[in-house]
Amino acid sequence: MAERVRTVRADEWEEFQRFLERSYGHSKGFFTRYYPHIYRTDEEALSSFFVLEKDGRIVSHVGLFPLECVALGCKLTVGGIGGVATLPEERGKGYMSRLLRHVIGQMKERKYPLSALGGDRQRYNPFGWDLAGMKYTLTFTPRSMERAGVVPAEVEEVTPQEASSEVERLLGTLPLRVERRYTLPVIDRPGVRAWLSEDGYVLSKGEAFGPHQILELASPTGTEPELIRAVVERGFCGEVYLQLSAWYEGRLGRLVPSAAGWDAGPDWCYRTVDLAGLLEAYRGWLEARAEGMAPFELS
Repeated sequence: MAERVRTVRADEWEEFQRFLERSYGHSKGFFTRYYPHIYRTDEEALSSFFVLEKDGRIVSHVGLFPLECVALGCKLTVGGIGGVATLPEERGKGYMSRLLRHVIGQMKERKYPLSALGGDRQRYNPFGWDLAGMKYTLTFTPRSMERAGVVPAEVEEVTPQEASSEVERLLGTLPLRVERRYTLPVIDRPGVRAWLSEDGYVLSKGEAFGPHQILELASPTGTEPELIRAVVERGFCGEVYLQLSAWYEGRLGRLVPSAAGWDAGPDWCYRTVDLAGLLEAYRGWLEARAEGMAPFELS
């Protein structure tokens, strides 16, 4: 029984897609439809898909996707883990474990200081990932925004294609962000709605009177509540929710007064791959936070 770990080849792309769809129970074309910026067939993208081949066929997969992140004025590459999948009939044989250990080794070789994934804590905890950070989920309703006296901004709903250049321009104003090489494929996905204003942009998801989610919001002028109120009114939203990092102190201060309520919880599952590298990436921020302490150095 021949088994080996390797990356996906271009000539087996369709087989790879059918494998993922079978493993997740998704419809045909799901991954390229919803994640076209990730599931590409160029050489760079193919090197991110690690599969376990058994007797000539793909039976398990773990994706390792480099994320160029900016947070607190510091830049670092985070190893994003996704597309973890094993064929139903091949589960329980240790294939996921084998692939996860392999990609951990890859991250060490590539000197990624941190890794992140969205998944079950118990599933990934044995391999070093655990819940960390804090985020708030703010909920807004027409009543909560009216009571707070929020006046809606002037917005225009446009297609993602029409919004692409403005979204690309304003993304850099966000202090917490993932740098994007492919803006349009990221935002031009099923269900995404784009709203433009002189005060910024909103990317949302939702229709008519049901719940809406704010996927992304940028406002260099600090008028986030007004932009959300505009989406609430234009979309006839019964409620809108927005997830926001606890580190967004200024934005939280502007948004909480008009929220109907909020929940707090852990951000994501993270794994420290290289502690020294992580501290080095945040050297400037750490030294600034230590102002007033006795002189020290990180080495």
